[in-house]
Amino acid sequence: MQRLAKIGQRLLPWLLTALILMTVGGLPALAQGASTPPRIITVTGHGHHTAPTTLAEITLGISDKGDSAKATYTQLAKRTSAIAKTLKARKVDNIKTSNVHLDLKYGRDGKPQKDEYEAYRNIEFQVPADEIGVLDNAIALNIDRIQNIRYLANEKDLLAARDQALEKAITDAQAQAKVALDQLGFSLEDVVDIQVNDAITQAPGVDAVPKGDGYASGSWSAASSLAVEDGAQAVDVQVTLKVQY
Repeated sequence: MQRLAKIGQRLLPWLLTALILMTVGGLPALAQGASTPPRIITVTGHGHHTAPTTLAEITLGISDKGDSAKATYTQLAKRTSAIAKTLKARKVDNIKTSNVHLDLKYGRDGKPQKDEYEAYRNIEFQVPADEIGVLDNAIALNIDRIQNIRYLANEKDLLAARDQALEKAITDAQAQAKVALDQLGFSLEDVVDIQVNDAITQAPGVDAVPKGDGYASGSWSAASSLAVEDGAQAVDVQVTLKVQY
């Protein structure tokens, strides 16, 4: 028993020292856990830039009627082939068709009319904006509708415009954060998060122009009511910053 008491007396200083070290070592962790969470302000900036349009994206509509589904579709296919051949002769590439469908016509009584079919198809292609006169050749083949014309910028110019719009949006967001923090008596410390959202808007164009007096003469240049100046394609960027202060 006395021997155990002596061993305990020898170990007691070591035990006390270890306990003190454990207590002191845990204080920083407790202090850290009780620290104030970072202060964050969220701001959103906007940027806008434009790119010149150099391409015209054109959609033409054609249709045909017949007394059978096969005959109607065959006639439509012949007209489509003739228009595509004419466009290719003018060095137009990437010609494609869309919205192909065949309808059986109905009478006023709501019943299908025997041997009366109508087929529709769109032809889409792109040309340089200054070569939109290629429409004269397509119109000469009796197209039924200029479905749509859109003026577009090329990819390189769009990417450059997006970079400029992004720079403007970030500058705008930072300026807003600085004004708000200056008013509150704080200063910006760090940007802890950033989100970028961008949308490209189309330049003005012509939509759904049916065949009529506007180009009955077969000359696009004579269709003054359809003349549309190629302009600029806009790029809008929105940036959201989370700023620590």
